Amino acid sequence: MRKYLTLGFIGLMIAGLGGFGWIYYQKNALQTAQPSDAAKIAQVKAIKIVALGDSLTEGVGDNAHLQGYTGRIARQVQQQYDVKVTMRNFGRAGDRSDQIQTRLTTQPKLQSAMRQANVIVMTVGGNDLQQLLLKNQTAASPVALTHAINAGQSDYQKKLTALFSAVRHYNADAPIYIFGNYNPIYVHFPQRTDLNQDVTTFNQINQKVARADKASHYVGIFDLTYGQYRTPSARRHLLNQADVAAQASESPDQILKVLTAQPTVLNDWLSPSDNFHPNPTGYDYMTNQLFQQMKRGQAAWLTTH
Repeated sequence: MRKYLTLGFIGLMIAGLGGFGWIYYQKNALQTAQPSDAAKIAQVKAIKIVALGDSLTEGVGDNAHLQGYTGRIARQVQQQYDVKVTMRNFGRAGDRSDQIQTRLTTQPKLQSAMRQANVIVMTVGGNDLQQLLLKNQTAASPVALTHAINAGQSDYQKKLTALFSAVRHYNADAPIYIFGNYNPIYVHFPQRTDLNQDVTTFNQINQKVARADKASHYVGIFDLTYGQYRTPSARRHLLNQADVAAQASESPDQILKVLTAQPTVLNDWLSPSDNFHPNPTGYDYMTNQLFQQMKRGQAAWLTTH
C-alpha cells in the first residue's frame, strides 16, 4: 500500500512539475514571440484597453479624427496581434491629476471599465505643471520660476500616487502605461531651456511613481518638444532664425503675445490650430512609443478576465 502511495505521490509531483514547466514555457514564449504568435500562444482573442487622462487622451488636435493615440493604438494592437480590441477613452481636456482621480472615484461607468481592463493607459501631469507655471508667471527670472516648479514637485507626486492607488483599487493587475509630457512652446522660445528642464522634472515624477507600482511603465514622448528640430544642428539653426533672435522680452505677456499670434516658426508635430497639442504626426509618434513598450511587456497583458 505504501508503495502505491509513494508512486502516486511521485506521479503527482511529476504532474505538478509539468504544470509549472508549462507555465514557465508559456511565459517565456510570450515574451519573445512576435505579436500574432503571442496572441495564439496565450489563446487570447480580445483585449480591453482603458485610457484615462487629459486632452492628450481625449485626442485634441487630431484632425484625422482617430481620437489621438487611443484610436491608433487600438488599431495597431488589433492588426498586429490579430485580436479584437475594445478601447474605452476617458480623456478630458484640462484635467489635472486630482481631477482625473475625482472622475474615477465618482463615475460608475469608468470604474466598471477599469475593472475589466487588460491594459490601462494614462496621460497626466501637463495641466498640473501648467497650473504651477501660471501661478508663478510673475517670477522675476527663469531661475526663480524653476525654483517654484521644484517646490511644487512634492505636491504633484502625492496627487499622482493617489491617482495610481485609486486605479489599483479597481484593477490590481493590469499594466499601467503612463506617458510623460513635452514642452509645446520650445520652437517659439528655444533660448528658454529652463522650460525644458521644468517639464523634465515633472516627467521624472511620472517615472518614479510608475517604478514604484512594479506593474507600470513610463512612456517617454519628450521628442515632441523638438518636432522637426531633432538634431543639435537643427536646433542651432532655430536659435539663429531672425524672428526668434529678435525677441527682446521673455515676460509672460510676451510669451502670450507670441503664442496667440500666428507664429512664423512652427512645430511640425503639433496642431497648427493651437500650436500646443499633437497633430496626426505627433499622435503617430505617441502611438509608436506606447506600442513598443506594450510589445516588450506583452506577456503581462495578453490575458483573459
